[in-house]
Amino acid sequence: MDAAKTRPRQNSTMANSTMATPAFSLTFGEEHKHPLTITRSDIHFEAIPSQRLCLITLRLTVVNDAIAQDIEGALRFPLPDSDATICGFQLGEDTAVSLPKTKAAEVAYKEREKGRAVATAASVQGAVYETTLFPLKYNEPKELTLTCFTALKGQADGTLALTLPLTFALPVPHVTIRANALDGALTIKAAGALPQTGAAAAEARLAAATLPGGVTLRAVPAAGAPQVVSAASGERLYFTGCVSKEEIDAALASRAGTPRGAPPGTGCGAPHVGLFVDCSLSAAGRAQHALALLDALDAAHGKLGGGCVYTLWSFSRVATRRTARGASLAETKAALAALRYDGGTDLRLLDSLIAEAASADEHGPACSAAVLISDALDNLKAAPKLTGPGSAELPVHVALPPEACNANLSGLRWIARQLGSACAPLSEPDELAALVSGATAQVLLTRLQTDQSDDVAAFEDDAFQTCPDFRLSHVAVPTDADGSLRVSGVSALGEGARDAPTALGLTVSRGGLRANIELAIPPPPAALESPGPLGRLLQVQHTLLTLRELRATFWDPKQVEVLATAAACDAGIASEHSSLLLLSLPEQFCDNEIACPPDHPAHARWLALSAERAKTEAEREEAEAKHAKLHGLVKQLVGRYKEMSDAAVPGWGKPVNRGGRGTEEAMMLGGGGGRRGSAARGVMRSCAMPAASAASPLMACMMEGGFDDAPPPALPRAALAAASAEEVFDDECDLPGSLASALCPPPPALPPGSSAPRPAACMGFLDAAELAEFYAPLAPTATAGAEYAPQLSSMLAGADSDEERPVHRSLVAALDPPTRTRAAAGSVLSSVGSLVGGAARRLSLGGSRGGGGPSASPAPPCPPPKKPKRRVVGDGPWLGAIAEAYASSGLGGAQVAFDEQLKSSPALVGKPSTYIQASECLHACGADAAACADVLFDVLETKLPDFQTCRVVAYHLLSLGLLDEAVLLLELVLELAPAEPHSHTDIAFAKLLRLMDSGKSAPVDDKAAERARAEMARVVAALAKVVTSTEWPARFNEIEWPALILLSWAVAWAEHTYPSLRGSLWPEAELPAATYRVGGEAGPRLDIFVWLGWDTDKTDVDLHVTEPTGEEVYYSHNRSSSTGARVSRDFTQGLGPEVYTLPRAPKGTYLVETNYYASHQATQATGSTSAVIWSVQ
Repeated sequence: MDAAKTRPRQNSTMANSTMATPAFSLTFGEEHKHPLTITRSDIHFEAIPSQRLCLITLRLTVVNDAIAQDIEGALRFPLPDSDATICGFQLGEDTAVSLPKTKAAEVAYKEREKGRAVATAASVQGAVYETTLFPLKYNEPKELTLTCFTALKGQADGTLALTLPLTFALPVPHVTIRANALDGALTIKAAGALPQTGAAAAEARLAAATLPGGVTLRAVPAAGAPQVVSAASGERLYFTGCVSKEEIDAALASRAGTPRGAPPGTGCGAPHVGLFVDCSLSAAGRAQHALALLDALDAAHGKLGGGCVYTLWSFSRVATRRTARGASLAETKAALAALRYDGGTDLRLLDSLIAEAASADEHGPACSAAVLISDALDNLKAAPKLTGPGSAELPVHVALPPEACNANLSGLRWIARQLGSACAPLSEPDELAALVSGATAQVLLTRLQTDQSDDVAAFEDDAFQTCPDFRLSHVAVPTDADGSLRVSGVSALGEGARDAPTALGLTVSRGGLRANIELAIPPPPAALESPGPLGRLLQVQHTLLTLRELRATFWDPKQVEVLATAAACDAGIASEHSSLLLLSLPEQFCDNEIACPPDHPAHARWLALSAERAKTEAEREEAEAKHAKLHGLVKQLVGRYKEMSDAAVPGWGKPVNRGGRGTEEAMMLGGGGGRRGSAARGVMRSCAMPAASAASPLMACMMEGGFDDAPPPALPRAALAAASAEEVFDDECDLPGSLASALCPPPPALPPGSSAPRPAACMGFLDAAELAEFYAPLAPTATAGAEYAPQLSSMLAGADSDEERPVHRSLVAALDPPTRTRAAAGSVLSSVGSLVGGAARRLSLGGSRGGGGPSASPAPPCPPPKKPKRRVVGDGPWLGAIAEAYASSGLGGAQVAFDEQLKSSPALVGKPSTYIQASECLHACGADAAACADVLFDVLETKLPDFQTCRVVAYHLLSLGLLDEAVLLLELVLELAPAEPHSHTDIAFAKLLRLMDSGKSAPVDDKAAERARAEMARVVAALAKVVTSTEWPARFNEIEWPALILLSWAVAWAEHTYPSLRGSLWPEAELPAATYRVGGEAGPRLDIFVWLGWDTDKTDVDLHVTEPTGEEVYYSHNRSSSTGARVSRDFTQGLGPEVYTLPRAPKGTYLVETNYYASHQATQATGSTSAVIWSVQ
């Protein structure tokens, strides 16, 4: 089932959300889904009812009969619940290996780039796994086998059951369902299957089946079944035990203990319960459950002889107290019912919520207990610390979401373990209320022992492990949601191994009661001593219990990551730490330094090939390749900069006779006969760089001309400096000084070393009449604004005044003018926009003031310092409805209008672009960044996050000024796509932007310098990797050019801003500064630096820049004869970058155009594209 679910906005139930879309589909872009043909399906269940465990093997024969070419297929596989795990993956006879997630993603990317077959299986989110197959050839059947571990859940009638939510989009000709039970009876339920009586084995055969409702397996444990089961897998013996709630209650009932402690709140007034309610979009379906819990809490405290008061907090990206402290039940229910569910979840807020709830203040008393209601699906992959004030005093009980809901159950259980509190299902409000009120006490496993616990050799035997660890004298393991306790272990088999343990001892407690439970470990059945499904099932169970214990007991996330990754890879499972990677050729294993499994068909050939490839030879080759790159390509790029900077350009700044723009030949200088597709255009002027949306992925950078200690000239290149607006504009355009002064007043002086503030950006489509309205408040009189509006409109259109002008109106970006000092402080600006397919928009960009020479053409004025009337950017009447609602009723009205549009147009709900455009619309209307980000985070709630989705959201967060969240997402992008150089440049840009932003208000002292040192170390490392790595695909050659320029500029800026860092930042060992540091310590001196990049693979987008001289520079005319500017090589296979560099820029207007030329993949695969603009000033 494809897991890109469509979700209602609020107060929705997700009970059937996993059944809403086809089970297996091949997705291209955002709009198109092409189901794969499945010719056969075999589903096999191997169950142990006494342990409530099951292993599901799904074997599918799939065919790509939709796309007549080699493609990558993405198969989304829904699991029974989010605790289920993929533990096996085969394609034909090839078996997958388990690798750390980052390593698997890197290898898969490289193998696809080489055109070699590769497949992966990885956890996507919650209860959904994804497998990718490449290449999936046209009309060539492939047999795919997936193995899934899951638990059998207790039912009200005393039976056990699980449902595999597997529904096929098209009828499958042959479907076979089989089930076996080690101890008990089974029944299969599926649409079209005949009714069966319970037996140890069951089978159903179906023809032309789609399995609506999936497949349900019901089991009844056999009477007298053992509490512990053991089985062999390879040279290890695994055992697992399950003690049911009834058995634990019986053991505790036979012991006489002290009375339980008094319920929370007794003796200190009415019990006071805090509610921490997640109000993110994905949590909307639990609103009714939360209301039912309130009623249950009130009833539970009433039975104890008193009432209860409440305080409600909500949190998503921010936390808010919604009621007064100690509110009544009715007040709390009213506040809970009024919650709006929107945005993503930030679990880090839980620390501050606990601290606030645990302490009394002027608003009321502290809480005596609290309940957390969340799905723990944190878009930023962050976690609370849970070590701050109140975490040791306040009991915080965790409500587990209903089974049908997508949730991070392991994360919720980790929170409960860290706080020493209880977990209970939210769907069982009475049970949870009894725990919160103290009517019932939590059951804990406090110690596990074996019959070898007193044997010193057993303590020292690393091959003998149990979970929890029998070596510990005290543990605190809570029962599972069904009230049972689970334990497991492993010991070695074979010659020289110790004898396996034969008994387990469990110590359990509840309040003041304590009891011991003895369990015998039976020997494995003789028929199962060889590896089989039962041994594999117990191995996975032990691994998952070990991972759960690691997450619950280790505080250091890095240590948990290392240990959990090793355990998951050793067991061969796909988890949050590991992915399954399937390779077929011995060269693939050798090239990526991966051990080939002994049962893999390529194992023998891999051994032979590995013997031929010594590690020292590989290291020598790598060193030679890096040396060749540095002394070849990189050194050549450094020389290119020096050549451009030093070269004299005859006729510099003089106009070129273009002969008009009426013909193709006249537009394309240099005899290229250039290509034309849909174009996005921008105008660069001699004014500040706007942070505005781009129509195509355009990255435009302006360099400040270095960071010398000496003051720069009165009008340095690429800056207005502190000169008055009248001096600049009187030289460049025919405007009266009074109006020019109103449009761009002189900036105030800043202290040395400080940077210019980031401008507040807005954009819209304005015609001449609207320009009059735009400028009227800024002119000396209203009539003056109207008088000059036609002139301003003409100047904005001057660079592109052909017959298209009436159709495509100018795009105007307005911003506060930047302030600069004569010490040449720098700043980095960022903005983002969206583009679907090759749609054309126009962008007005700030340009560069030249370093001297005559002005080739009049330059339009700077954008005014005040914000104009904002207008909607985007397409579709639904955006207009949101904007109108905002204008009349503010943010609340706009949110209601957005909800109504989603209800009336269901097609909008599942599209990420819906929420991107809505966020942009709200931002254009004037909504604050937090409200825009809430809508933006719905992209990650609606579409399962991949690296492109996370990158798009991060770009928009940067434009909103939410730098910390953007950096977290870009770090996730780097984890998901480490083999793309753009992942490294993105994180370097973002971290540099955050560092520069943080320095605006903080003093430049030793503490700030050390923070800058740590941040710059990561910026430098990322950019140095881009420059020096030899692993980038050949199609990304020359990305080293802009990366080297940015590296040199970033280090120069940091050393200028923090003098104590001088000499310590540059990566001297990798890139000796004397040879590779562009511009030396002062940094590169470029007036204009334009970077065009795009995020759609296998597409061709071209960069065109028309200079004030009239000369157009692009891929086939890549050197300007009138300015000396250059354009880098033509990237035709996706992502770019194409770069325009100009050391000395003549005054005037620069027209930047992006030409979407072609897609080299299936048209449906292109999807939508988002854009980013980085401005370095």
